[in-house]
Amino acid sequence: MKNIVIKFTPLWLLLWVPLALFAQAPHLGRVATFALFTTAGAISNAGTSTIVGDVGTHVGALTGFPPGTLTGSLHVADSVTTLAATNLGTAASSLFALTCDSTLGATLGNGQILTPRVYCITTLATLGGNLILNGLGNPNSVFVIKINGAFAAGVSSKVLLTNSANFNNVYWYVNGAFTAMDSAQFKGTLICNGAINLLLKADVTGRTLSTAGAISMANTNNVMPVVLRTFEAHCTPKQINFEWVTASEKNNQFFTLQSSSNQISWFNLAQIKGAGNSQLTKKYAFQWQNEGANQPAYYRLKQTDFDGQFAYSKILTVAACLEEELQVAIYPNPTSNIVSLSYPLGLNQTGFVSIYDILGQQIFYAKELPNSIDLSAQPNGIYFMHLSNQGKNQIQKIVVNHF
Repeated sequence: MKNIVIKFTPLWLLLWVPLALFAQAPHLGRVATFALFTTAGAISNAGTSTIVGDVGTHVGALTGFPPGTLTGSLHVADSVTTLAATNLGTAASSLFALTCDSTLGATLGNGQILTPRVYCITTLATLGGNLILNGLGNPNSVFVIKINGAFAAGVSSKVLLTNSANFNNVYWYVNGAFTAMDSAQFKGTLICNGAINLLLKADVTGRTLSTAGAISMANTNNVMPVVLRTFEAHCTPKQINFEWVTASEKNNQFFTLQSSSNQISWFNLAQIKGAGNSQLTKKYAFQWQNEGANQPAYYRLKQTDFDGQFAYSKILTVAACLEEELQVAIYPNPTSNIVSLSYPLGLNQTGFVSIYDILGQQIFYAKELPNSIDLSAQPNGIYFMHLSNQGKNQIQKIVVNHF
């Protein structure tokens, strides 16, 4: 029996995010962890597939795991798919709204070379032969290809990345169904409004996501990327303890721990050797002396392959590490709308409170400590509240669940 080869590399599973310096790169949020996801449709697998990344549907059945095996999680109509569906809808709308830099014909490939920009095709389209994406020496360059209709990657067609182009920064928006034909080699994050069909020996490096359509595949395999399970920081008055865990690694040369005060300029704190190639769980830790720090700071991991390609983790926000913490009660938690804050007796209202989402984006800030905060407009997920008052600090996790 023929095999489909699908190299799903889902943004380093759960936490890896590309550094996209261009406004057109969409924020994927929770759906970034999925190799395969549909907002509404069944997912079926008909063989001993191996997929790296989460697989999920928000509305529909999911079958074929087992016999398929998965490095990731299966999700069907749960709180994770609720958030992923919302994030996917936002990302799709973001791509749809982009202004075209150049219009292409309906046939891609056959030696065609594209450089970073937003491309549009006004009809259904096909890919034949080789399509070359030239990053112009910038690993952060972003490609967006918008297709107003169904899209098929033809038999033995290939998307090739050259001159530092990175598949993490390649986005396809398809207003219709997507099919990867026999032996097609496809790269990037594909968001379509229709069914996804992955045929024999199809080879996909990236994500295939649908806002409305079934996903089918059979006998799929993949080459394992660096799969980052967790990345955490624990603050003490004298140091910050960083810990991260990988589920598997491929061509992983090293990690670089980086810090920033503004999320724009980043500085290297340490370089930690990677495992190279491994299918085993690996645990890493690093202690950074942080005495005297009195302002919130941001941290991330940069993972670098032996060939020089790299990707970034999500950004961690670590508040000042002082001897004393505030003792502020936050309730209800989880919440579906408003959280209330109860302060110790004698505590005045001077200070500040910030709330960050899991991507390190600030979604709330107040210069005085409030009695309540309305989170009803935020999607389901985990958030981090940072409170500071008179030299004391507190960080608390808040779960938003609209049920």
